Amino acid sequence: MNKKIKFLLTFLLLLGILTLNVTPVLAQGLQDPAKQKLDAQNEAFLAETGLGTQTSLSLMVSAIIRVFLSFLGVIFVVLIIYAGFMWMTSAGNEDKISKAKKIMASAIIGLAIVLAAYAITYFVLDQLLEATKGGQGLD
Repeated sequence: MNKKIKFLLTFLLLLGILTLNVTPVLAQGLQDPAKQKLDAQNEAFLAETGLGTQTSLSLMVSAIIRVFLSFLGVIFVVLIIYAGFMWMTSAGNEDKISKAKKIMASAIIGLAIVLAAYAITYFVLDQLLEATKGGQGLD
C-alpha cells in the first residue's frame, strides 16, 4: 500500500510540474458568419447610395442578443447548481428531491425553448437574406 501511495504522489508531482510549463497558444478568434454577411451587405448598400459611414443596426441587435443569451446561460447554470445542491442536501426528504427535480426540469426546458427560438430566428433571417441578396445567406 505504501508503494502505491508513493508512486501516486510521485506521478501527481511530475504531472503538476510538467503542466506548469505550458505555453499559451496565440490563436485568432472566429468571426461570426452572420455578422460578416450583414456587414458586406451594408457596405455594398452604402457604396451604392453614397450615404457615408456605416452605422449598423444589425450589429447592435446581434450584440444585444448575445448578451441576453449569455445572461440566460448564467441563469441556467445557477439554477442547475442550486437544484443539485438542494438534491444533495435533501437527506432523503422526498419533497426536497421532487422540488429539485422540478427546478432542473424547468431550467432544461427553458434553455431548450430559448435555444429553439434562437435557431428559428437564425433560420428565418438566413432565408430572408438569401431571398433578398440572391443566394448568400448567413453561412
